[in-house]
Amino acid sequence: MGWYMKEDDIYIGSLLDEMNIRFAPSQGKEDLFGGIDEMVALQKEFKIFKKGRSFKTSLSVLNIGARGNLVKNRWQSLLGNLVKQPSNKASLSGDVAIVTAIIKNLAAKNPLPVYFRDHDMRGDQANSEVKITDKARPIHYLEQDYLVISLPMQSIQAASASLKARAAARSIKK
Repeated sequence: MGWYMKEDDIYIGSLLDEMNIRFAPSQGKEDLFGGIDEMVALQKEFKIFKKGRSFKTSLSVLNIGARGNLVKNRWQSLLGNLVKQPSNKASLSGDVAIVTAIIKNLAAKNPLPVYFRDHDMRGDQANSEVKITDKARPIHYLEQDYLVISLPMQSIQAASASLKARAAARSIKK
């Protein structure tokens, strides 16, 4: 995925943090209203996440990643590519699996906060999957269950090497 962000890959961590704050555990009502409680309310009123709508579009509506047009557009390209990535959920693309998991979670009686992370997509085929874990504790200092969504990513160099290897393999087949 480094291919999409290019030299703006330094922003990936803060973009994931921004998503994690949007879907964070509840901190209370009134002045502290936000996080997962706010996302549940927004989902009920606006159906931000909806079958047939991409994860990319839903995050765009939430204004996640609006650091300037170049970073925003590269982030949107990265998210748009999730439709091409497999997932660990019953033959769903990464994009559809994420949207499905978020819809289900936000409609649950006790919705979990959502934690977004990344993992190195190099190596075996399973590493290229969007990985969704329905209930986990990804943050050791918070005794809180989360829905965890892990996005496959790689460096620009690894993406370039992969493209060169595929091109070489194609030329050998000819």
